[in-house]
Amino acid sequence: MPMTLIGKVIKRRPADLILTAEAAVLLVVFKVCLALLPVRRILGAVTHGRKGEVEAAPSSAAIDFARRVQWAVSAVARHSIVEFVCFPQALAAYVMLRWRGVASTIVYGVARSDEDELMAHTWLMVGDAMVVGGEAAADFTELDRWS
Repeated sequence: MPMTLIGKVIKRRPADLILTAEAAVLLVVFKVCLALLPVRRILGAVTHGRKGEVEAAPSSAAIDFARRVQWAVSAVARHSIVEFVCFPQALAAYVMLRWRGVASTIVYGVARSDEDELMAHTWLMVGDAMVVGGEAAADFTELDRWS
């Protein structure tokens, strides 16, 4: 089934099923980690302490792979009986991209709800392109980045 992300229609391949299985495992791992460990410890381990370093412009191959990862993570999150919010999705996609040498940035932001409660959101970017969590990113003020 074709999906649109970052302005291009892509087709699914059999290899995308492997990415979907990898996304499922990573989503569960990060959901458990976020329940048990401090966020700074998880981010430090995943990003090796890199704080928002400026990355070179991604290649078209990197953008194409980011589309595949976006689809895999979103498909698992959308069809799972377990709820996977933005943070485990961003972490899973980040790791999947990093393992393959694609530079990405995890962005953490906050906003106030209509009830004046503080809300947090995490999204993932490859260059200037939103990969995961981008649909709500515009409503949040960025606080930190990890590359």
